[in-house]
Amino acid sequence: MQCSELSSSEATQTFIVCVASLFSWVSLVTPVIVFGSLIVAIIGVRSSRASARQRATLDMIEKVESAPHYRSLHSVFSYHRRQGTFGRLHSPTEEKDKSERQAVLDYLNHYELVSIGISKNILDAEIYRDWMLSPFVRDWNAASNFIQRERWKWDTKVKAWTYHARLFENYQRVACK
Repeated sequence: MQCSELSSSEATQTFIVCVASLFSWVSLVTPVIVFGSLIVAIIGVRSSRASARQRATLDMIEKVESAPHYRSLHSVFSYHRRQGTFGRLHSPTEEKDKSERQAVLDYLNHYELVSIGISKNILDAEIYRDWMLSPFVRDWNAASNFIQRERWKWDTKVKAWTYHARLFENYQRVACK
């Protein structure tokens, strides 16, 4: 530390000014600890989010695979996929066909919901892809013509066909990806 005396001609007082001449590394310890803690916290939050996303994906898969309602929807969808009979479900007249149409739409809505979860990073895409990639894409390919036809609806107000592109758009985007 260097000190020097300053005196003023108008005043009778003398001031002593001291300047630290050496840099102290000790002054950097607190900022380094704070920065390190911040990095650890960010890594912890990201890891926790990834674990929660993976757990949510596994829970969703397990629930869907074991639920009797989903199995029933899957059975109806698979029947029409194998038979290639989705076309008869567009404007059903018989009660059985109306019920099956709703089951197919509910089954496709499940895929749409999963696709939204993947797109919004709520569900883990890698885990879902490992488990369901083949059926997911296979079912999209089988139902794509049905979905395309469902997007076209007759609007009785304007007496014209209107196209609803948002119908199953997330499912399409994820399946094509």
